[in-house]
Amino acid sequence: MKTAMLISILLIFVSGLPALTGYGTSAPVLNDTVDPALSILSPTGGETWYIGDNHDITWTATDTNLSPNSVYLWYSLNNGIEYFPLAEQTLNDGTEPWLIPAVQTATAKVKIKVSDSFGNFSQITNASPFSISYVPPQTPSGLTVDTSNNVDAVLTWNAVTQTIYDTPITPDGYIVLYNETPYADEQFYYFLTETSLLSYTHQRVARFRDQMFYRVLAYKDYDGRMAELLASAKADPERKLSLSELRTALNTESRGTAK
Repeated sequence: MKTAMLISILLIFVSGLPALTGYGTSAPVLNDTVDPALSILSPTGGETWYIGDNHDITWTATDTNLSPNSVYLWYSLNNGIEYFPLAEQTLNDGTEPWLIPAVQTATAKVKIKVSDSFGNFSQITNASPFSISYVPPQTPSGLTVDTSNNVDAVLTWNAVTQTIYDTPITPDGYIVLYNETPYADEQFYYFLTETSLLSYTHQRVARFRDQMFYRVLAYKDYDGRMAELLASAKADPERKLSLSELRTALNTESRGTAK
């Protein structure tokens, strides 16, 4: 009797198991571990943007789980050593307008960061630096070279009175450069003199050279760097200061060319 009762109890317990157990299927859990794809379209490097202008910083950013207002932008004036905020938590619309600051530099950079809802992020800077400068003077026009006396080369050019935006400007002076080769590359043009006049006589050059090439730069020295550079060049006349070096030192010049 005890045995029969035990068996019947076990049967009741076992038969009740289906009523006590059950299961359901949850929705799939997504785990995104992929960083957003990000690229800078502008600036790319090598540009010159002028103080006071508005320029658009443009980019592309894609991700299946991109967070809203997830784009951050910064700019640097010293080749990425220090960055300043430009925009925070802005829309991923690919464009951010920027009023160019009143600081001259040849090593400006932009950095952009974008993140998705899983915490993945991408960050990128433009590969090469770009320049920020004051609006430069127009190109000196009418540059001519007279060697009719077969001794000297007399250079003359027209006065510059406007910037490249056709706004009034009075240049601080003109820089004359020479090139002994027919190559137009800037590293072959060297400092000859600086003057506030509209002419310069390169003495006795026609007697010793069959050909010589010249360029004239109109410049505006907003921060004194050009004055320092020119003083150094005049103090050491044996030093050959190239046009490339001048451009690196100051980006506020324009040039005319003549043979």
